Amino acid sequence: MMRIGIGGFAHETNTFSNIYVTPQLLATRWHEGQRMVKENLGVHNYIGGFLDEAAAQPDVEYVPTVMATAAPSGMVQKETLEAIRDRIVEMLLAAHKNAPLDAIALHLHGAAVADGYPDVEGEIIRRVRDAFGPDMPIGVVLDLHGNITDAMMEYADLLIGVKTYPHVDEYDAARIMFAQLCDMVRKGYKPFKRLVRLPWVMTCSEGLTMNGPAHDVQQFCIACEKENDDLMQATFFQGFPYSDIKETGVSVLTMAKTQETADAFANKIARYAWDKRHEFTVPVYGAEEAMDIALAIEKSDKPVVINESSDNCGGGAPGDGTFLLREMLKRNVEGSYFGFIYDPEAALEAAKAGVGNTVSLKLGGKMDNLHGEPIELTDAYVKCVSDGVYINHSPKGFGDRYNMGPSACLVVGNVHIVVSSARRQPKDDGVFRMVGLSYEEMDVVALKSSQHFKAWWQDKSRGMIPCDSPGINSSDLHSFNFKNLNLSYYPLQDATWEEE
Repeated sequence: MMRIGIGGFAHETNTFSNIYVTPQLLATRWHEGQRMVKENLGVHNYIGGFLDEAAAQPDVEYVPTVMATAAPSGMVQKETLEAIRDRIVEMLLAAHKNAPLDAIALHLHGAAVADGYPDVEGEIIRRVRDAFGPDMPIGVVLDLHGNITDAMMEYADLLIGVKTYPHVDEYDAARIMFAQLCDMVRKGYKPFKRLVRLPWVMTCSEGLTMNGPAHDVQQFCIACEKENDDLMQATFFQGFPYSDIKETGVSVLTMAKTQETADAFANKIARYAWDKRHEFTVPVYGAEEAMDIALAIEKSDKPVVINESSDNCGGGAPGDGTFLLREMLKRNVEGSYFGFIYDPEAALEAAKAGVGNTVSLKLGGKMDNLHGEPIELTDAYVKCVSDGVYINHSPKGFGDRYNMGPSACLVVGNVHIVVSSARRQPKDDGVFRMVGLSYEEMDVVALKSSQHFKAWWQDKSRGMIPCDSPGINSSDLHSFNFKNLNLSYYPLQDATWEEE
């Protein structure tokens, strides 16, 4: 029986955020042993993919260790990262001592940054490698927004990433990686790798793979894999520009059975993507213009969705920005729904006031001075209070249990406002369902998301309008004070690239 240890740590770090990842932030999302299995079995995510692929192979036994996740935010506290890293290694070694492990499968993100550790993933893989030596097969599955480093390449044997954005293939990518890792153990080989870094930084608003140039590159990668049996995997990593490290940027990574194949296809895909870079520009609008466009769309039985990507919690933003909400309140259009704004204080005040009563308070704009001033609400009607728990129905992470903490729905004029006590990017209508609202009654919907919401909302809306208010997930890269990112990269400069 082949024994494979599984675990990991996933965090997407926006180094411009002032929200640090501490043990308290991880308290409910640090799962060990069978708790990891319970939380992920039957869920279409990375660990769920590991578990199902192991179950599908009769000669494989998975050994759960540690899986810790935190909502995208600012840097991971040094002590927190070291505790996670050491616990992963400790539990893997304990499992190995009980009965030798044949391989290790890790789910990491690819864009995590901690105090003193600009390359969190590289550090974790390095420590695992140091503990088990050069012969232990180590496979890693990564997010499409990974900034791929030299350490990741050096210490992992197998590295693959998801291909879609929204990331609806997390489960599939994990199963593919796990299956290939098992194949490596059975046949006794290690893949050849090639990484090509392009002088290019891409914003989240530009990376949609449902259509457009990112879709074309994704399909090109798939076509290359089908073209040559020696090409095991090809990943176009869009990178995460808000993680300000020196390796930040777009890259292409290939895994193959020969070095010649890995090299050839990495360059082939990189050239294809680089030649399309000018096509990745997408229109984004301020709050006022986004509302104008939304209201100009002919009405139907489906709502129009405005996504405030610049305050996307899924990119590390605080989620309490007020620019779009203020504009929505100003318009006061019938059937307006805002889901959600992060404000634990306001949620608590609403709960204390009670359903059916009114409350006056300052809403949002409390996390920093970048995302708008707090909004003064007078006599807002408390329509509902909730524990904030719901199950995700989106193809992206289907079955995942969300906990937005104590939450409330406030009604101001024609605008329904969902207020939460936790930060997590909405991927379906769950933030509305948890307070008793149905998307079928909505006309204008505002969400704080870049792309993930589209996997569920695309067929349930009559239009999707991107809103780029000021914020730390903004598509305007010139608005950031980068300290480590290469400022000669496209589109900050008119960069050039030649194959090596």
